[in-house]
Amino acid sequence: MTDDLFQKARENLKKYWGFDDFRPGQDEVVRSVLSGKHTLVLFPTGGGKSLCYQVPATVLDGLTVVISPLVALMQDQVFQLQQKGVAATFVNSTISRREVEQRLINARNGMYKLLYCAPERLETTIWQNMMADLSISMIAVDEAHCISEWGHDFRPIYRKIPEMMGPVAGSIRWLALTATATPEVRTDIVNALQLRDPAIISRGFNRPNLQWWVVEDEQKKRRLKEILGKAAGSGLIYAGTRAACEELAGWVTRQGWRCEAYHAGLTSNEREDIQNRWIDGRLPLVAATNAFGMGIDKPDCRFVVHYDMPGSMEAYYQEAGRAGRDGEESYPILLLKRSDPDRAKKNVMDSWPDRSQLEKIYNAVCDHWNLAAGSLMEEVQKIDIDQVQKRSRLSRRLVWSGIRIMDQMGIIKLVRQDEPQVGIHFLSSREGLQDYLGRMSKARKRDFTDQLSRMMGPEVHQRMVYMDERLMLTRLQLSAKMLEKGLAVLAEEGILKYSVIRYEPMGRLLEGRYHRFPFSEDEIIRHRGRLLKKLEYMTGYARTRQCRSRYIRIYFGEEQVPERCGKCDNCRKRPAGGIASGDIQTVSSLLREEPMDFGTLQKRTRWRRQYLKEVLAYLEREEIVKQLRDEGQRYTVFRE
Repeated sequence: MTDDLFQKARENLKKYWGFDDFRPGQDEVVRSVLSGKHTLVLFPTGGGKSLCYQVPATVLDGLTVVISPLVALMQDQVFQLQQKGVAATFVNSTISRREVEQRLINARNGMYKLLYCAPERLETTIWQNMMADLSISMIAVDEAHCISEWGHDFRPIYRKIPEMMGPVAGSIRWLALTATATPEVRTDIVNALQLRDPAIISRGFNRPNLQWWVVEDEQKKRRLKEILGKAAGSGLIYAGTRAACEELAGWVTRQGWRCEAYHAGLTSNEREDIQNRWIDGRLPLVAATNAFGMGIDKPDCRFVVHYDMPGSMEAYYQEAGRAGRDGEESYPILLLKRSDPDRAKKNVMDSWPDRSQLEKIYNAVCDHWNLAAGSLMEEVQKIDIDQVQKRSRLSRRLVWSGIRIMDQMGIIKLVRQDEPQVGIHFLSSREGLQDYLGRMSKARKRDFTDQLSRMMGPEVHQRMVYMDERLMLTRLQLSAKMLEKGLAVLAEEGILKYSVIRYEPMGRLLEGRYHRFPFSEDEIIRHRGRLLKKLEYMTGYARTRQCRSRYIRIYFGEEQVPERCGKCDNCRKRPAGGIASGDIQTVSSLLREEPMDFGTLQKRTRWRRQYLKEVLAYLEREEIVKQLRDEGQRYTVFRE
């Protein structure tokens, strides 16, 4: 039976995606999923994880539910699937409650093969009421590292997924996927999702075509100019803030290269235009925040420069891994000032609120939303940072940091507003609006008002309801300028209130407003400690004198990793003093077997005493070996 399903999957892979066969590893995952086995997939960035659930979904009876925290990515994947002729949709915070209900009814009626949703959607009343009737055949948990406190993007709601799936959890296929998971994160994923005897399928974290480099210089721009002068083809420059991206793009352009900034502060049309021109080669360089790259497939990106050091190995590997997806030689390069690691640590410490400050921020947000103790929220609302800052009397930086921390701790669900939202609130009942429509003389104005009311659902007469601007424009067949002009006229006449939110944060409480803030100082400090530990590993990568590819692969839990890749900057440095690289390898290999004293090493190598001393001195300087302070004065290798 599995063979028949797999053959059908291969046929659909060709039919919908145009590929003759699966990549190595993908075929193993698809067979595992189709056989009904719980499966954990560990593929590197660009490894083709999405096909591992999209293709089986076209073969299996019933609905595949894809759980993802990335609103923009789920919308993009649904659009691409629809373009290929695969029935798919999504439900998330960008669409109205009425639209969510309609899409779930459509899913119940068998209209879709794939349904994408954020994990928070699973705990809503409408999902819980309809879940048993959706004929779910598979749950695909994307970005599964979010389930672990040691993952680089911890989301507590992920840990509740099996509980929220309730009565259907034990009868469906489970597939978890991630590009970045250390051994402890993998264990956490398996345990939290309650995967039974899962098949763990990994393609490893080796990218043999990538030459990992760290360039340390106090004059980063000077070194960036040198890199761009030597580089060929398209590239990315990652920076930590919008302002840094704008400044870098301007500076690079003034040096003679075409470069544009990309960040969440641009309009969706501007971002889409930059992406398209970069992908097709008309724009060679983009200076971007980490908002760039998710779901963007450009196989021939030749280099990725990190102008600012990321806070974790996971983030760095994911972003740097966008280079060389076509398998050709490419360069991920980290620019580093000597002070960068200490500055990054200081930023974490300085911007981390203590318990009393976090409680002030929490209460200020709740007061800003006019929530009484115990009040629940079903819909997201705008977060006015200026208002929260005034209420809390804390710095803007601390307020922003506190909101992000509460998002990570599962107190607030923060929605990254990449797409503009339009909020509408009609100031009368539906019946009152009907009376008003009957008195309207202009047909276009009447049709616009009526269509707007019906599209937003009955709740729009009680409160502000938000909808994705692009979706609203498509349904009304209007331009953004025409929509805003029409809303301004209706607002002036007192028919409605409206709000256009462009790249401002939105969010909601995940539970009723607490009477007393429930988290202790120890819990808050422990959460900060996890971030500092990840930063410590990132600093270790930047400063290691050993093979950088080896450092990455061991960090992510690979075993039997070669001593050197031969391609990174550390491997290609020439040892000083005429020491042969093969002799370095010999001593390292011997000491990896077991610690040895000088005399034993000399017997094993049969080298001159002075030369062995020079080799050991070099290896100690480079932190490849160290001397144990025991009675035997033995040497051993550093353990990563």
